[in-house]
Amino acid sequence: MAAQPKPLPIFQPNYLEGGGLLGWLTTIDHKRIAVLYMATALVFMAIGGIEAMLIRVQLWEPNNTFLSAGTYNELFTMHGTTMIFLVVMPLLIGFFGNFMIPLHIGARDVAFPRLNALSFWMALVAGITLHLGWIRGGLPDAGWFGYANLTERYFSPTLALDWWVVGLLISGTSTILSAVNFLTTIITMRAPGMSYMRIPMFMWAMMITSILILLAFPPLTVGLIFLLLDRFFGTHFYVATAGATPILWQHLFWLFGHPEVYVMALPGFGIISEVLPAFSRKPLFGYPMMAYSIVLIAFLSYGVWGHHMFATGMGPVADSAFAITSMLIAIPTGIKVFSWIATVWGGSLRMTTAFYFALAMVLEFTIGGLSGVMHASAPVDLQQTDSYFVVAHFHYVLFGGVMFAILAGFYYWWPKVTGRLFSESIGKWHFWLTVIGFNVTFFPMHFLGMWGMPRRIYTYAPDLGWTGLNQLETVGAFVLGVAFLLFYINIYWSLRYGEKAPADPWDGRSLEWSVASPPPVYNFALLPNVRGRDAWWILKYGRAGSRGVAAYVAGQPPKPPEPEAPVDLSHVHMPPPSIFPLVVSLGVGLMGLGLIVGWYRIILIGGIVTIMSIIGMGFEYKDYGQAVHDPEHAPSSGGIDVRKVGVWCFLGSECVFFASLISTFIVYKSRSIGAPGAEILEIPLTSFSTFILLMSSLLMVLALAATQRGDKVWERIWLAGTVFFGLIFLSGQAYEFTHFYHEGMGYTTNLFSQSFYTLVGFHGAHVAIGVLWLSVLLVAAITGRLGKSRALSIELAGLYWHFVDVVWIVIFTLVYLMQTVHGA
Repeated sequence: MAAQPKPLPIFQPNYLEGGGLLGWLTTIDHKRIAVLYMATALVFMAIGGIEAMLIRVQLWEPNNTFLSAGTYNELFTMHGTTMIFLVVMPLLIGFFGNFMIPLHIGARDVAFPRLNALSFWMALVAGITLHLGWIRGGLPDAGWFGYANLTERYFSPTLALDWWVVGLLISGTSTILSAVNFLTTIITMRAPGMSYMRIPMFMWAMMITSILILLAFPPLTVGLIFLLLDRFFGTHFYVATAGATPILWQHLFWLFGHPEVYVMALPGFGIISEVLPAFSRKPLFGYPMMAYSIVLIAFLSYGVWGHHMFATGMGPVADSAFAITSMLIAIPTGIKVFSWIATVWGGSLRMTTAFYFALAMVLEFTIGGLSGVMHASAPVDLQQTDSYFVVAHFHYVLFGGVMFAILAGFYYWWPKVTGRLFSESIGKWHFWLTVIGFNVTFFPMHFLGMWGMPRRIYTYAPDLGWTGLNQLETVGAFVLGVAFLLFYINIYWSLRYGEKAPADPWDGRSLEWSVASPPPVYNFALLPNVRGRDAWWILKYGRAGSRGVAAYVAGQPPKPPEPEAPVDLSHVHMPPPSIFPLVVSLGVGLMGLGLIVGWYRIILIGGIVTIMSIIGMGFEYKDYGQAVHDPEHAPSSGGIDVRKVGVWCFLGSECVFFASLISTFIVYKSRSIGAPGAEILEIPLTSFSTFILLMSSLLMVLALAATQRGDKVWERIWLAGTVFFGLIFLSGQAYEFTHFYHEGMGYTTNLFSQSFYTLVGFHGAHVAIGVLWLSVLLVAAITGRLGKSRALSIELAGLYWHFVDVVWIVIFTLVYLMQTVHGA
């Protein structure tokens, strides 16, 4: 009988202990990474809050000169960018998502721990990049929405927008990696017995949010790539005089932007759906409808982006379609509000600070939702767009809805994260000052908007009648600032003096309350067997107790959890720390820095560091696939391999990326000014290249078959053949591009050329990545590091390679065959 693996020395009584600074820099523990996200977001929250108060000081009186117009534009641009990308997203996805997903589903870690660490370090690099304008080039001043053509080099000649573009590209990559990780984790690593209709509602929210991220962020990535090409390489994707349209940016941005609202809102809904039942001592009312409503919200959110563009002249048909879908999305949202009220109604309420914030969120978000229904009507929106009415609506949704939910989650899960309780007295002061400050700041904006005050103005005339409400709003903003100062004080007080928290201080309902506070490194010594919804509550009170408050009506106190008996941890194998995620992120940051300041050697160094670190990370752990799984307790995923699911999730996002590029090509080919155009394309050469690429897929299938049967010789031959065919395809593409250039079709010649080169070039970059991937596997096969037991490595590379080939078939058909026939 084989000896059981010994527990690694990483094990500590809880995840917060041990390791020192190096331990935090190399950690891949999802709980530590969550704390890193939280600390980073709290720093940026302070920065964004200060920016907001400076904005309100400027608007204190008419014709104020406290800030110049340029400085004001920089502040409101950075305030919006910081709060959305560096505060709300990191807190919801990075902090709450990271910490709670494994604990909620009964897992020991996320599916890809090192990818998780990479997501954080890239997010930190993105945040730093966005603020490097303080040092050189200034801060961006085109608004957090970055409308073209204000972002073009002609209108923004400094480095300010360059920092913004590169920072958001890195941030978006980080978020997509997190979504792949979380979606894979929830699909494949749920504890035995935890079906989809038994997972906590926060898990439904995070699962659907991850899908939304994978679908919504690629259009933003494409839009930012076009902007980067315009600013650095002289293209004209958003320049009207070249035949392009600045409206393209709005379509790409809002195709991301409105799903992004629900990327922030849905996790907030999930938090509220956990807090209200806990302090009402009742199960969540209408669980199935709550789950279905989350799915419906996500589905509809992808078809409502046009209501941000009613004023751009899309036409009555498009306006009507977007108006209908925007109104429909109020139905599943209303279901949630009704379910929350019904959950509280008749409950045995425990009036904690977390419960206060959850109740306030329901009220404040409802106010924001009602004004949102108004914006769904195109005639009403035309009157209210670009006014302070929109600013009021936006903040009632994102602050009144999302931030109140975040604060409820902080007060609810803080004992689990730190093992300490917050001060309830400071928390109540924090709550009431937040409610007062928030409503005093943003409710008067409804009236100012109706009275004609435009958004984004840095001053106003004294005879317009806006002074009084602006001063009231400024007072409210400073009250809000004091409220958040109390929040930071409460954090310090809790960490320094707070009462130690038991494992289950709130008599909770879900699995995170079944482990110590703070949790051990491995979360669960034995994976729990889930017998129903509200799994921990059922373990404490049985199924009868899970249906209501009967135990409390009978005077039965909450049953404290029994002390955990000593457990043999020899079967628990956690992955050790890794420095590679940090190094990869530094390499990416170096490439961005080199691009912005024009130091091309820095770009080369950053690229080499990134590629070598990714390769090193890929071969770091020999038994990585078993790192976070208990072999004696199979998860309820049915044995689906986490790596295969992760690749499929990533490829789904890549489909949207290429769809955005292809759609832009289709639109711009007919708007191109001047020759050459499709007539320059050479079908014979490209047909040969297409045949070669398709044959490489056949060789990839043969390589996998050879690996699975243990034939090392043919494994190497077929891998080498695939790499060789890939290189032939890339050589043909390089020759084609050179030929086109000599025939007068340069990269910036016209819209056709730049759309063509961008689309085909990005596909070529994907082929090059695949060639590099397969080359590394070929070297591993030659050196004996591949074999029958690691056939999955070949299978995963094959999935990517086949995807690249399928995309090329679509591109070849639409770009070469159809364009040439049309031109003939």
